[in-house]
Amino acid sequence: MKKLKGYRFRIYPEEDQRQFFIETFGCVRFTYNHLLMAKKDKTVESLTPAQLKKDYPFLKKTDSLALANAQRNLDRAFSNYYRGRAGYPKLKNKKAIWQSYTTNNQKNTIQLLNGTLKLPKLKTAVKVEQHRVVHGLIKSATISAKNNTEFYVSLLCLEEIQPLEKTGEKTIVMFHPTTFIQTDANITLPTLDLNPLNQKIEKEQLKLVRRKKVARTRGVALSDSKNYQKQKQRVEQLVLTKSNKKINFFDQLTWILVQQFDKIAISTPAPEDFCEEGLYSPSDWQQFLIKIHYKIDWYQKELHQQQK
Repeated sequence: MKKLKGYRFRIYPEEDQRQFFIETFGCVRFTYNHLLMAKKDKTVESLTPAQLKKDYPFLKKTDSLALANAQRNLDRAFSNYYRGRAGYPKLKNKKAIWQSYTTNNQKNTIQLLNGTLKLPKLKTAVKVEQHRVVHGLIKSATISAKNNTEFYVSLLCLEEIQPLEKTGEKTIVMFHPTTFIQTDANITLPTLDLNPLNQKIEKEQLKLVRRKKVARTRGVALSDSKNYQKQKQRVEQLVLTKSNKKINFFDQLTWILVQQFDKIAISTPAPEDFCEEGLYSPSDWQQFLIKIHYKIDWYQKELHQQQK
């Protein structure tokens, strides 16, 4: 069975490649915002990236597929808004921590070659930290950057996924405030201890508050305070580390479940199960559900939802 599967790798662009990415982020953001403003203005006819290029020639230098995807993303945002799944689309901000653009693979314009990544419009390949083998056909690549310093690529691939062997086993999965989940089966599940990291985050956040007070006492804008900005980045990195640890934990859990059981019934937790002092939040549970859903679909197992 062929399914779309994602891979994410760290990339290390050289200075000219880094500038290319930053310029592309800007062009995609510019296109998205202008198309959004045109939709807001009822007197303006429908606008397209091709029409924008006529008025803004600098857009011709960037990847046309990235601009086309900006339009698709906006259309998707409006679709989610009209269906009540999201708020009204907002303008993109160049000061946002994360910036990104998506391009498509046309006749091998995106390739992984000997530890490097080939991309459309980029003359040289980018060094990539490929920690796992990519199978199947690459359909698209999303380049993202944190503060324009850390760069990543997310590859969407169409590949053949073999179903797992049937075990004949079934289980019920329930939320647990400490271990995250518990089952009615006699099985050892991985655990996640976030207490040391949470304590470190709390300690660094207190430092951030103190440096904020010092900057304001000295009459220095926070954007100009080097000590505050360094501490802010330190806190953000720790929060990101915590998020990544959770994602890895959910991946381990869901993989063990689909390997061990053919039928998995999930008991939906009540809102009060997520107390303020708890280790896990409703968004953590949603991440877990997303992962278990697609893995059950991939490996041809059965899933049942149960209400408390």
